[in-house]
Amino acid sequence: MFLDSCNFWWSSNRVHFTKFAIKEIPASILQQKDRTGLLAALIKKMFDDAKIKGRQVYLSVTGHNVIIRNATLPKMPDAELVDAAKWNAKEDVLFDLDKAVIDNYILAESENEGATFYEMLSVIVREDVVDFLVSIAKGAGLKTKGVTVVPIALWDYDAALNDIAPGTVTSYLDMGSERTRIYFVCDGQILFSREIPNGGKNLTASLVGEYELEDGKTAVVDVVRAEQIKKIFGFPAEDADGKTEEGIALSLIREKLETILTKQITEMDRSIEYFKNQYRKDSVDRLILSGGGVGLSGIYQFLKENLDLEIDRCNPFFQADIEDESISKENMKLYGPSLTAAAGLALGQCDKINILPEKYRPSLKKTLAKLAPVAAVLLIGGLLYGYSSNLRQEVITKKTALQDQKISLAKLQIQAPLLDKPIKDLKSLKEAQARLRREKRSIPGAIPSPFKFDEIFSELALLVPGNTSLSEMTFSAQGSDTSKEKEEEERDRNGNVDSSKRERVKVVGHIFGSDLDSQNTLRYLLQDLRNSPVFQDIKLIRSKPLGEGAYNSPGIQFELYAFPKTFS
Repeated sequence: MFLDSCNFWWSSNRVHFTKFAIKEIPASILQQKDRTGLLAALIKKMFDDAKIKGRQVYLSVTGHNVIIRNATLPKMPDAELVDAAKWNAKEDVLFDLDKAVIDNYILAESENEGATFYEMLSVIVREDVVDFLVSIAKGAGLKTKGVTVVPIALWDYDAALNDIAPGTVTSYLDMGSERTRIYFVCDGQILFSREIPNGGKNLTASLVGEYELEDGKTAVVDVVRAEQIKKIFGFPAEDADGKTEEGIALSLIREKLETILTKQITEMDRSIEYFKNQYRKDSVDRLILSGGGVGLSGIYQFLKENLDLEIDRCNPFFQADIEDESISKENMKLYGPSLTAAAGLALGQCDKINILPEKYRPSLKKTLAKLAPVAAVLLIGGLLYGYSSNLRQEVITKKTALQDQKISLAKLQIQAPLLDKPIKDLKSLKEAQARLRREKRSIPGAIPSPFKFDEIFSELALLVPGNTSLSEMTFSAQGSDTSKEKEEEERDRNGNVDSSKRERVKVVGHIFGSDLDSQNTLRYLLQDLRNSPVFQDIKLIRSKPLGEGAYNSPGIQFELYAFPKTFS
């Protein structure tokens, strides 16, 4: 995992590259539970060594604690957009929305039947994740001006350098040390993203081990040497006949790396095909590569040969005017792609999405708070003068208002007994209504089943992935009133799930795998069920980790309501 920073400025449609810094985070720091101070010290040294004088920074965040959604919502005041974004995303967010930071970007306005709608991009991030990043920057002596998400930083960099035609589908592939993330953007909208748990470290790990040499000796490659071999030789050409210093044939290095890269290609193809099917796109027009992993020699050519796409690489060193000539061309090729997100931050400056919480932003209120001690005497004197001059009139006004309220209260007390009869009548009507409903439900055939259960169960069997098992499926007809249903409806009133009395199928199941894989599987399952022609709505009731020792594999248990479509 790397830290990177750069200074850019824009002039005459050209990007100028003044300073940059990149530093690998030692594994010893990443393994620490409280690593804020260690990371801050590392960043401070990185800035000092690179002689970067600026202390105002923009930060980017990514990962499973980041939710990006597109939505079409009625035009409303800005103050209501945050709550609207929460409501729109509540089914897909697995963390507490009350402890999240949210920002929205209005892409466009549209008219439909006389009403105005917003085409809106929303970003939701766990607040403690942003707090962690800001605290690291503060510890390094830096002032955070904004925080955005990685795909927007990549989008800003691409848009600054290229004229993108309307309707063009662009995929950004960011290959980091631990994970590869792929994003799909069209007409300014981030339509889909996916995280592939493969990165540069997987390439390094594939080279670790013992090698039988031609002379019968054995060479042992540890992690440090494997990283060096990866950076020096990259992904060797198919006809490469050289050797490493240890005498390991480059053809063997290629063979070990090719296994990981082939798996990466497979996951990319799956992501692209899923995106095209999900969003009804005929093709992906451009694939833009970024991140440290794609800087290795030979990687670009391998991807180009195996993906039927127009592929381009992001490298700020070669796409900007460089004022720092101390870096070699080989290092430019190796480290340039990893600076793409940092370059996008410098160019975009969080002008679309800024999830920096208000508590970190400068404001007039905070400025006044700092000036308060100086102005305290003048303010108090003025307030006392105005208060003393108006106190008597205020007392008289309040006494008059109190007397009026006493008169109104006396009138209401006289009228109160007259309300008893309507209340009793209403109670009697409600009891009669409840009795009639119970009688209606007791009549055979009163609640017909308008569904084709064979299609419902076939659809569930088709969509449930291989690492998922279903332990319970319960159908509830409209108006069903069992004690268990009552308990769930009581929870509905607390805002956990849908409280309607529509026909529904309750599904209880288990997803096995790591925490990240289980959560991703649940998200894809919910998306597939919502897009199914068999169901009109899906509501997630709850999800929780499996208890320790309950099964021989970790995972999560989930419960959801599936509301079938009515078949005539």
